Amino acid sequence: MKPGDIDLSHPDTFEHGPPHEYFSLLRRERPVCWNEVREEPGRRLQQTRGFYSVTRHEDLVHVSRSPRIFSSALGGAMIMDMEGDEQGLAMVRTMMITMDPPEHVKYRRLVQRGFTPSMVRKLEAHIRAASARVVDAVARKGSAEFVEDLAMSLPMELICELMGIPPGDRRQVFDWSNQMIGFDDPDITSSLGDQDSATLQMWMYSNQLAARKREEPDETLMSQLANGEVDGQKISEMELNNFFVLLAIAGNETTRTATSQGMLALCENPEQYELLRSDVERYLDGAVEEILRYTSPVMHFRRTVTEDTELNGVPLRRDDKVVLWYPSANRDESVFGDDAQRFDITRDPNPHVAFGIGEHFCLGANLARMQLRCIFREMLTRIPDLRMVGAPQRLRSTLIDGIKQMPVEFTPEAA
Repeated sequence: MKPGDIDLSHPDTFEHGPPHEYFSLLRRERPVCWNEVREEPGRRLQQTRGFYSVTRHEDLVHVSRSPRIFSSALGGAMIMDMEGDEQGLAMVRTMMITMDPPEHVKYRRLVQRGFTPSMVRKLEAHIRAASARVVDAVARKGSAEFVEDLAMSLPMELICELMGIPPGDRRQVFDWSNQMIGFDDPDITSSLGDQDSATLQMWMYSNQLAARKREEPDETLMSQLANGEVDGQKISEMELNNFFVLLAIAGNETTRTATSQGMLALCENPEQYELLRSDVERYLDGAVEEILRYTSPVMHFRRTVTEDTELNGVPLRRDDKVVLWYPSANRDESVFGDDAQRFDITRDPNPHVAFGIGEHFCLGANLARMQLRCIFREMLTRIPDLRMVGAPQRLRSTLIDGIKQMPVEFTPEAA
């Protein structure tokens, strides 16, 4: 195997998780490596051109902190290209994740106060109670489908509550977000039409919810968006819809993935699992950070070069694409040492980039950490011998390292 042998734009490359052996090779031999996109009949990325893969921690941080040269807005944040589709690209640029400064800062201010450390601390009792309810539902059964029964409910309930989505609508919003993320997985969507339909329905729902929040403003995120202003102007319908989609997906899919992947990592590393169970309060914070580093729920985002430059000695031209691979940066030996491939809940320091870095650092990082601490504390203390009883089924995706199903068993909790 040599650099360039594997197409990182192909979801089959991630069938068993991120290709860590290949990422290690790239970090050693070609940390900024050209990736040719292989055209195949039926591939959804047929029109996508090649890109440079960024695999080292230092380079990823540099790109993330240099938005003037490496733009999120110029070509969007995903691997696929939108050349020739000016309307589609303009729509994509209304998402906060594809904005550059100074627009990004202005729009981020609309909702960021809902995610500050002080606001998240106020939610801790509520998140603990919600975590207890999740475990209550399965604790006496002795078995569960981990993703559906234990990983899914908490982030879905919490982000929907913060956004002001009524309880009766939350499962539908969850299903739409699944279809939008799972566009490469035939178990979830059979065509791009399914994804487009889910997006359209999510937008229509967003419009209806925003209308209600304008009539009856409250403290929810959707009310802040529907009634907020940027530079003295109400945000547009498209901006509002894309905000809604981004918050629903980012607040749901990523934390669910981290919960599922975290339990998988514990089950596959029994000595670390036992250490964590031996003193949950002592090791829990470190375990959450190591889960985020080791599993890297979001696998990539893309930037587009705005002017001729170079990165790690590689010349780059305007309009070149660079793709930031977080699973690789989070196992960079130059940062995490010779044991970077090892799952170690005592790792300190742990400067992972699972939440990104720079102006696009994850808005909900504090909330995600709180949720992970609460749900794992509840599981580790009430069903501490939880174990897998079947191979996990992974999401077919280059974006999210998701798990669709993971059957587990445990000693039932006494009545």
